[in-house]
Amino acid sequence: MSPRVTLRDVARLARVNVSTVSLALRNSPRISENTRARIQGIAKELGYTHDVWLDALLSYRDAVRRRAHPAVIAYVTCWRLPIETSPHHRCYWVGAKRRAAELGFKLEHFSLATPGMSDERLSSILAARGIEGVLLSSFVRGDAEVRFDWSRFSAVRIEMQPARPALSTTAVDHVRAIVRAMEEARRLGYRRPGLMLGDDWSALVEDHWEIGMHWAQRRLAPEDRVPIFTFDAAWERPVRHYRFGHWFQDHRPDVLLGPYLHIERRLPDLGLAVPDDIAVIDPFLETPHPFYAGVAHDFEEVGARAMELLAALVTRNERGIPSVMLRCYVEGAWQPGPSCPSRHDEYSDLAAPR
Repeated sequence: MSPRVTLRDVARLARVNVSTVSLALRNSPRISENTRARIQGIAKELGYTHDVWLDALLSYRDAVRRRAHPAVIAYVTCWRLPIETSPHHRCYWVGAKRRAAELGFKLEHFSLATPGMSDERLSSILAARGIEGVLLSSFVRGDAEVRFDWSRFSAVRIEMQPARPALSTTAVDHVRAIVRAMEEARRLGYRRPGLMLGDDWSALVEDHWEIGMHWAQRRLAPEDRVPIFTFDAAWERPVRHYRFGHWFQDHRPDVLLGPYLHIERRLPDLGLAVPDDIAVIDPFLETPHPFYAGVAHDFEEVGARAMELLAALVTRNERGIPSVMLRCYVEGAWQPGPSCPSRHDEYSDLAAPR
């Protein structure tokens, strides 16, 4: 059995110090690109492989050092409102901040909506402060692009916006959320589920909600496939009740899938009560609700997983836009509720002999 190739063997052939080899194999920017490439080539030629126990020891040492002097990670958003007031997004922040502290980092919020701020200026500020990690989160438009000098940073995206650059991403599993809601609706005896979405919501998640709906509708009879109803989601503008009324009367869904707050605004004009006249499932619950059934999502876990992924990139000194984009989806959990009772007893009552 041939002896294991060590860092010292690589250093001897490369004619450098062992510490230089260690830094080069971890892609440290403290070593020039040419030197890194040369040392990594020698290590590969010799058949060097990482010692998992040594890596664990180095990781532990780095974590202890970070806790004493935590490196700052930038949490970059474009919201004009305080992040604590934004549903869902505040949970991403809380989860990422908690996990950052556990890993020995300090998460600091920066907003591109700050007056006078631009992509180029913020990129320069982060670089000048020696910040090497960036979490992009809570962007309003899915087609936006953040123009940083990405060669300076390790970066991960929470959810699918901004669309560019193409970064590794951690997100809610939007497709599964809709599919699960549809599966539960069918299990409870509903035959004509109707999905309601804000007019630009699905585009923000690469149309995953619409994809989930169309996928789940394949199991329905063609006559029970209700088209998706899209509405103006701006809360400050008045509801155009006639649009919802026409859609509801034309297609007669027996259960509505959508955000319960927006559904509640549209039912009174039609004289509909939940669940007596129409059942409701909310596939986008931030927390379990005492009345509304739905899919509850652990948005804090999404933020925490994003931070874990970013910490790994920072530790491995992987900077720039990745050649291979990774995605981690966090699945929600079904939460039963009075808003969507079982209809099986109802059908049994209708079928029972009089």
